[in-house]
Amino acid sequence: MKRKATVRWILSCLLLLFLPALSSAQSTSNKGRDFWLGYMAHYEGTRSQMNLYITSDRNAVVTVTIGTLSPTQHNVTANQVTIIPIRSQLAHVSSSEVIEQKAIHVTSDFPVVVYSHIYFTNKSAATLVLPSNTLGRSYYAISYDQLQNVQNADEATSQLMVVALEDNTTINITPTATTLRGNQAGVTFSPPRPLMKGELYQVRSKTDLTGTKIESVDTGMGSCKRIAVFSGSSWTAVPLDCPATLSGDNLYQQLYPISAWGKNFVTAPFLSRTAGDVFRVLASEDNTAITINGSRITRDKGEYHEFESKVANYVTADKPILFAQYAKTQSCDGVLADPEMTLVNPVEQTLTDITLYSSKDYQISRHYINVTMKTADTASFRLDGKRVTFTPIAANQNFVYSQNTVTTGNHSLKADSGFNAVAYGFGNVESYGYSAGANVNNLNQNITVLSDSICDGRDIRFKGFAVYQPLAWKWHFGDGTTSDEQNPTHRFQGVGTYTVSLVTTKSNGNDCDSQDSTYIEVEVHPNPVADFDFATVCTNDSTRFTDKSTVTTGETITHWRWDFGDGQTSTKQHPVHLYKKPGTYTVKLQIQTQAFCLTDVSKTITIFEPPALKFSASSTCDGKSMVFQNQTTVAVGNVVRWEWDFGDGTTSNEEHPRHLFPSHGTYTVRLKATSDQGCSEASSLVVTVDPVPVVRFSLPDICIKDKAVFQNTSSITSGSLRYLWDFGDGKGTSTDPQPQYRYTAEGIYTVKLVVTSDKGCKDSVAHTYTISGAVPIPDFTASSFCQEQGVEFKDASSIAFGNIVRWRWDFGDGRFSDEQNPKHTYPTAGTYTVKLRIWSGIVCTDSVTKTITVIPNPKAGFTTANVCEGELAQFTNTSTANGSGTLTYRWDFGDGKTSSALSPSHLYAAPGNYTVTLTVRGGNACEQVFSQAFTVYPTPKADFSPTVGCLANEVSFQDMSSLLTGRLVKWEWDFGDGISLQTQHPKHKYGRAGSFTVRLKVTSDKGCTHVVSKTVTITPTPVASAGADQLLCGQVTTPLAANAPAPATGLWTVVSGAGGTFSNPSNPKATFTGTMGETYTLRWTVSNSPCVSVQDEVVVKLRPTPAADAGKPVILVEGESTTLAGTGEGSLKWSPAYALSNPDIANPVASPMVTTKYYLHVMSEAGCPNIDSVEIKVLKKLQIPKAFSPNGDGTNDVWELGGIEDYPRITIDIYNRWGEKIYSTYGYPTPWDGKRNGQDLPIGAYYYIIDPHNGRPKFSGSLTILR
Repeated sequence: MKRKATVRWILSCLLLLFLPALSSAQSTSNKGRDFWLGYMAHYEGTRSQMNLYITSDRNAVVTVTIGTLSPTQHNVTANQVTIIPIRSQLAHVSSSEVIEQKAIHVTSDFPVVVYSHIYFTNKSAATLVLPSNTLGRSYYAISYDQLQNVQNADEATSQLMVVALEDNTTINITPTATTLRGNQAGVTFSPPRPLMKGELYQVRSKTDLTGTKIESVDTGMGSCKRIAVFSGSSWTAVPLDCPATLSGDNLYQQLYPISAWGKNFVTAPFLSRTAGDVFRVLASEDNTAITINGSRITRDKGEYHEFESKVANYVTADKPILFAQYAKTQSCDGVLADPEMTLVNPVEQTLTDITLYSSKDYQISRHYINVTMKTADTASFRLDGKRVTFTPIAANQNFVYSQNTVTTGNHSLKADSGFNAVAYGFGNVESYGYSAGANVNNLNQNITVLSDSICDGRDIRFKGFAVYQPLAWKWHFGDGTTSDEQNPTHRFQGVGTYTVSLVTTKSNGNDCDSQDSTYIEVEVHPNPVADFDFATVCTNDSTRFTDKSTVTTGETITHWRWDFGDGQTSTKQHPVHLYKKPGTYTVKLQIQTQAFCLTDVSKTITIFEPPALKFSASSTCDGKSMVFQNQTTVAVGNVVRWEWDFGDGTTSNEEHPRHLFPSHGTYTVRLKATSDQGCSEASSLVVTVDPVPVVRFSLPDICIKDKAVFQNTSSITSGSLRYLWDFGDGKGTSTDPQPQYRYTAEGIYTVKLVVTSDKGCKDSVAHTYTISGAVPIPDFTASSFCQEQGVEFKDASSIAFGNIVRWRWDFGDGRFSDEQNPKHTYPTAGTYTVKLRIWSGIVCTDSVTKTITVIPNPKAGFTTANVCEGELAQFTNTSTANGSGTLTYRWDFGDGKTSSALSPSHLYAAPGNYTVTLTVRGGNACEQVFSQAFTVYPTPKADFSPTVGCLANEVSFQDMSSLLTGRLVKWEWDFGDGISLQTQHPKHKYGRAGSFTVRLKVTSDKGCTHVVSKTVTITPTPVASAGADQLLCGQVTTPLAANAPAPATGLWTVVSGAGGTFSNPSNPKATFTGTMGETYTLRWTVSNSPCVSVQDEVVVKLRPTPAADAGKPVILVEGESTTLAGTGEGSLKWSPAYALSNPDIANPVASPMVTTKYYLHVMSEAGCPNIDSVEIKVLKKLQIPKAFSPNGDGTNDVWELGGIEDYPRITIDIYNRWGEKIYSTYGYPTPWDGKRNGQDLPIGAYYYIIDPHNGRPKFSGSLTILR
């Protein structure tokens, strides 16, 4: 049976920002810095979970404290939701009418919004948490009828919870139903003592607690203290009479104090529900007239009226009321939903700006937002920036409502005027719903300020309001000062957040009813310090202003306004401004923080004129310096710096520089001049460096008989040229570009050419020149006549004066040469006629002829074949004499070794490529050389791995053979077990463990081979077993039970958990010692190389024995009951269950009729047990007769006390009417016979005092003796 389903979530409704309509509401909205709440009882107990959802429009640091536990800090990022889990074991409250130190305190350095969400799977409820300054002293609880016909009905209760904000808080509670601990309906009771700060008190009942009054009362110290109050149900259905009500939910809402209740309400129906919604209206005063859609009813204080409606409602009252709207159980109409309780905000308490977040969790498929507001204000309302459709409310056309379907995510609601909104969503037996923010103004008395955020040193005007005429006004400004005025003006001394309270005294109240109080927070922000910097500037330069303003950490400067003193302004932080005219200006900077705190600063700035630039440059040719003339001036002051850039990568700081440019061409020369006021101006001038001619000419080779013809190759990059020749003989000159000249005498002359450009740039060059005289005399010699070596000719010609300038050889075989001393190789041996002609000029020439004989060379040659490394190389000589006579041989094997044998053999020491050379010499001394390439191929080196393997696996043999050059082409494996393969990297599975001789033969691509054999060892497969997991209770040492690893080795290691040690990590039965509370994962690793190590893990949990305390022994009298004072950590169960109200809770009520020993069985979450016992001794009720007649008639002759046998240490003292003790006894072995010292006492009244001496109270009363 599905009994519960609603996850109506709160995060889906988390408010990120609230901006109320009035500044007085800003300090009394649900946004704050200090919050108190509690973890109310949930149907699933500690299996449930609580989350806090916190957000802010600013980054904030939030501190959460649970009871007396250490606080935790959390960082809240602006406009994001921070989720803080609260452990149920620490904070969940299941008790009723027991003071517990489990209050949850949330504080923040900046205002935040807090939601609390209690859930277990589909059992979920959430509430908006109100900040402390909005809380009050008087509340009425609101819940719903309590469903009982469910499984585990004891955990389904109506409930309320009170949280104390201050020490010594006295609470009065007047329940509307009998509580679980027997406090009767209508009878006011209090906790057994005042609550201290951070303590809470929960009241549970099997019946609806709606209308229960909760109030903080004055204890005589004149202080009425605020409290936080929550109400709801651990689980119920809404309503109870729907068919097949199988689903329900817990209800959980923080209550508004009565002082914040309103009189006017507008509601909109939950969209999609066809069966309508349930509403409750709760009165705070007697004879409250309530009008619901025009129908009038009357309720007294604490009474409520319930109705159902499918339409929008308009509800008013003549006195403050609390109004709640309930979503029905899904089975009521079959539409996806489940119960939810939402407090409706009154028209008097509205907001203008809300941002909320709709989440899909848990299984929410539809999201909605209802909005209600005045008809006249709808034009400005926007949902996510868009208009929405409003529908008039039939009961009052001045109000409208809007139902909107939205998607998962953030949503923004804004309007110029106030509105109320409800965000909600439905899924399959799921729902959530919440009032989208709240103003919690005290509507009887409140505070109004123009702004609750002011700047340091400013006055703030407070206005007090009350609906009655107070006897007194008392302001507490939170800084130690007070005021008795109604509307005081105050100035706070220093920045910070101040809690300001207004207390007004009524004329007709008593106790705490005689006062009203309102609290607001005023934040005093620091004023920023304005400052800025700038550099001295000129009219042609922009001034860069640098803001150097500062403000206290946590504050931000948001606005800047600059006035530059010339009619121009800027709002940038670091502006740049150009002044058009020189002069002195006053610059003003005004800054503003995000808190609207303003300050300004003014500084004077002077704007100067820059220098007036003027300069010129002289003309120049390449290679000569250019002279610059600087004529720059400045109106005010002096020019103090000159910065020249010559456009060729060089600079100068001289006033009138001279500069040599690297080459001719056009250059842009830039001058920047700076005045002594720091003003500068720059200008450029294009200058030209003219090119210089390149002078070149060539001299002919001539003799005295020739005419000299000069070849002029001079050039210039641009422009035209003029020429002037001087032929060096003192006679001849010329201006022709290509002149001719005849010299009259042999000799050495210097010829000079001067070339001038059209720009006047000139250059010249001179060459020494020889004019040869007589005709030359030719001659030559020859040597080395072997045909293949070539004949070497040497010129031996001569001349009387001058130079031989040309040679021409004819070798007699049809070939020629122009070298002076050539070498010529004839194609064959034989006799040749050689002719040499020489010249000393153009026409001066002669020749000579000679005969030479060329002799033959022998023919060298041999054959051989390449070999493998280590083989003998054989060389076969094939040389012939070729007419050269007897032959001799010289072999060079290319490795530094030689031989003179005819056909030698040779063993090379290393593989490689060699050049073998054979030199053959004939008897005529002529030689021939023959060379041939020869290769010694490297022999491969066979090798492989591994030499060990694991029986469980194939052995992957890796060929590791090497070859210097070439490649391996063949691998032949013998695995030593009768199996062989031919592949490079084989895999082989051995059938048994042991040692095997493995052989590998490799062959190269040149046919070279090598063999290697190795012993391969196959090891057995390792096995690991770490033993069974262990849970140790109350001990930290345990023996382990892993398997013995032989023949392998084992090792224990700690995988997770802190502080664990082993007595011997290699011992499978090692003793492990850990730290109490830790959970360890221990790993047993068995290694048997090369097999892969195997592992097994065991989990060892070290848990403390849970505390178990059954309490102190109790003595009862038959018919009495006691609450067992059991405590323990974890789940608790009492045995026997005899006479216990509930054996499954810590503090059941025990009502045994006989002495009974009860055992408290405690089981921790980890499964560790403990037990304690307590004896409840039940005494027989002492029966004390009021009279007896000791007259000896055998009837009532003695004072017989019934049940006296259960009081062995009893003392009895009897007194007469004058207070004289007449009888005393310890124990009562013999009943008293009415005598004193053996004499009958007279009839009459006597008085007794009976002390049982067992911790029970004494008995006293009167006794009559009759005769």
